[in-house]
Amino acid sequence: MKRFVAIGLVVCCVFGLACSRTKMLQKHATKAHIAFKTVRHDFGKVIFGQPAEHDFVFTNTGVDTLIVKEVQSTCGCTIPTWSQEPVAPGEKGVISVSYDTRRSGEFEKGITVFSNADNSAVLLVIAGFVTPNPHKEILGGNKNKIVNDTTAVRTDNVEK
Repeated sequence: MKRFVAIGLVVCCVFGLACSRTKMLQKHATKAHIAFKTVRHDFGKVIFGQPAEHDFVFTNTGVDTLIVKEVQSTCGCTIPTWSQEPVAPGEKGVISVSYDTRRSGEFEKGITVFSNADNSAVLLVIAGFVTPNPHKEILGGNKNKIVNDTTAVRTDNVEK
């Protein structure tokens, strides 16, 4: 008799756990989910003043409609744009990011995407190096000259 009671308790526990797990999975499955193809883009070397733009492609892998509510960058030199249209399950969307390359040197900037997805805040990152401007003085009063459009060379020690 005790054996039947013990088996009954085990069956009840297993059934209870299975039901709670199913409810948890159903709760998760009723949301949108934003999945980016990549969350980081390295532009490499960028020529001063030339456009630096990248499209971060995402898919709504959830079962509910995805709405991108807001996209924020860490500074004014990084400008994100996105469609305000809802993204149906299985469909793709794009967050376009442009960086102002009128600043010389290395950069790494974050862009946070806020949505109604279960992963509601996703961080995207852009990075690269902007070559010095050949027409402006840099710190220390040295002038730079562009050689082959990609390499900055100091010209302050060259005889005139």
